[in-house]
Amino acid sequence: MTALAITAEGRASSAIEAVLATQWRRVPAFVLDSPPGAGKTGIVERLAVQGFARLNERVMIVTLTNEQAFDIARRLAMGFPRIPIHMVVSKELELPDSVASLPSLTLAERASDLPAGPMIVIGNADKWSWLDRHDVLADLQIIDEAYQLPDYKFLQIAGLTHRHALIGDPGQIAPVIQTELERWRCDPAGPHVPAPDALMARHPATLRLALPVSRRLVQDTVSFIQPAFYPELAFEALTPVRAMGYAVPGIMPTDIPLDAPTYGQSLTMIELPAMMAGDVDRAMAGTMVATVRRVLQRQAFLIEPDGQRTPVTPEMIGITCAQVAQVTAVRERLWPDLSGVLVETANRFQGLERPLMFVQHPLSGRADATAFHLETGRLCVMLSRHSVACWIFGREGIASQLQRYAPVGDRALGIDTDPEFSGWRANENLLDQLARQNRIHAVPSELR
Repeated sequence: MTALAITAEGRASSAIEAVLATQWRRVPAFVLDSPPGAGKTGIVERLAVQGFARLNERVMIVTLTNEQAFDIARRLAMGFPRIPIHMVVSKELELPDSVASLPSLTLAERASDLPAGPMIVIGNADKWSWLDRHDVLADLQIIDEAYQLPDYKFLQIAGLTHRHALIGDPGQIAPVIQTELERWRCDPAGPHVPAPDALMARHPATLRLALPVSRRLVQDTVSFIQPAFYPELAFEALTPVRAMGYAVPGIMPTDIPLDAPTYGQSLTMIELPAMMAGDVDRAMAGTMVATVRRVLQRQAFLIEPDGQRTPVTPEMIGITCAQVAQVTAVRERLWPDLSGVLVETANRFQGLERPLMFVQHPLSGRADATAFHLETGRLCVMLSRHSVACWIFGREGIASQLQRYAPVGDRALGIDTDPEFSGWRANENLLDQLARQNRIHAVPSELR
């Protein structure tokens, strides 16, 4: 193990100890900022088990979706099979077999179904807000993916516990609010603001901790992601390098960017000829699918730390796009032998990962640069789902497009942050880094 890995491991252990110590000191609330792939869910598990088994407390875990709740329930049941787990669910919810069959899991529809003593209970935020009891229910509330929880939802459930732990990634996509927000734009603790930011605005003395490593990303990717999307959160990779190779050598010009990960470049951009495509770029969709097929045709393999080679399969590959229509266009071009490739929007890829990722740049083929396509979290999620390599696909001219549509700075008075400008700056930073390191590879025409 290299000196870098030892230092990173030591920092990670110290950070986890600091998080667990907050509960022994009865810290009323803290925010834990985490880079992508830092092990947030693992810390949720540790806090819950510590509260139940060591502190004899009642612990409630809050998720954003049922799928997140299912995942935590499975992990707790597998990691701690002797600890009973409860899950608050609605009567109509259909559980997956992998959850329904857990021997340590008990379902609850009402607060009265929960045990009287120490417990661990999981539920999504919406279900907690509609619970038939609104007084103090537990000692500790752990919110997973807290930066995706809008403040108004946090306020609906904050009174259920004495202490709060808000754990999340500040670089991910902001909460989606289905209403006009102009009246709250100047309010740093408005209902549209992520719960951790609003909590810090109301109570500036709230303890704020950070995880210093990413367990998913390699250092090469971190050197791009951290300055572009996390300028205020310093972190490094726990694993400096993850290697891959091909059994079949590359013989075409389009194989050059595919070979980049074999010599340590985990982030590479493939640039197609300029074209205005709008929300659906069918030629781009065909190129992305053809590139995935080329990786498999060349018999790509991952090299494990012990030197063993693991062949790449479609299930180890992900494709993500900004628009639902573009996701559909890509799926339409996947033959049955590629059905294992996961194709989703950035929003739905949050919390997921694949060894190899193929990403369409949100600004590719557009005539403008809207706030939606400039949103920092969207591109950040796209570029942080891989553990080995990521290829960015875009049309020529994104850099000049950013110059033409630089934000005009029409922020409302009193707003400390400007999401549109932050997204513009992150895109500029990323493209500049890629260009300076010669990682933008022009492809003369679309692959079919």
